[in-house]
Amino acid sequence: MFPANDFGQENGLNDPGIETFKDHPLMSLAREGLQNSSDAHDDSGKPVEVHFQELEIPSSQFPGCDEFKKTLQACAAYSKSSKQAVQFFDAALKVVSADTLHILRIADYNTTGLVVGDKDDHGSDWFKLTKAVGVSDKNAGKLGSFGIGKHAPFACSDLRTVFYGTKDKDGATAFQGVAKLVSFRRDKKIITQGTGYYGNVNGNRPLLDFKKVSPIFERKRVGADVYVMGFHPYDDWESQIIKTVIERFFVAIHYGTLVGKVGKT
Repeated sequence: MFPANDFGQENGLNDPGIETFKDHPLMSLAREGLQNSSDAHDDSGKPVEVHFQELEIPSSQFPGCDEFKKTLQACAAYSKSSKQAVQFFDAALKVVSADTLHILRIADYNTTGLVVGDKDDHGSDWFKLTKAVGVSDKNAGKLGSFGIGKHAPFACSDLRTVFYGTKDKDGATAFQGVAKLVSFRRDKKIITQGTGYYGNVNGNRPLLDFKKVSPIFERKRVGADVYVMGFHPYDDWESQIIKTVIERFFVAIHYGTLVGKVGKT
């Protein structure tokens, strides 16, 4: 669901947060992802593990696939005066309409997971990650500050869409998708905001279990998952991420507080 903008500003394709990471998308993705997970280490004494894994699924298993296609078409129609936007949405439709869809899954272990909070908890980890803009609280110490760095995965997505899953130490689970597209006309008269959500339409809240999505998204161990949907087909994504992990986190790896797994490496 893309909320109405209530006659406020409209959003175009050039999201400042995403544009920040366009020049070095994979390096930024690895750096921000590992920093977030490292900040969320639990008290088990085991090293934080972060796994980067490319998956290929039937496109029909994309949560809310049919509705998402309609959204892309509506975005293209509303942005028809922009050649860049039309090209992007035409390409995105081809990606999501193919038989299979490529995903990059970033999963961490020996971490605390994300605290979802109740529906009015604007200070929760989940709210900061999925809905807050211009909010940063590094002192919280869990999965980074949820500031500008959370935009890095979107820069690697040909659909500008990321799904998040978590299981915390108390066994609570949550799953939600965020798409950063453009404003468009919904229901013939409502102009939307550029950011939309997949989950519980009541308040655009996350799903609190994994029963409504493909089992591939289920989180069984404590920690958090980031799914980059429509992962761009970089020729050397593994080597770029490995290089960044070693360069930026050598000390943590050397002292055994961090383990990175990229593909089979």
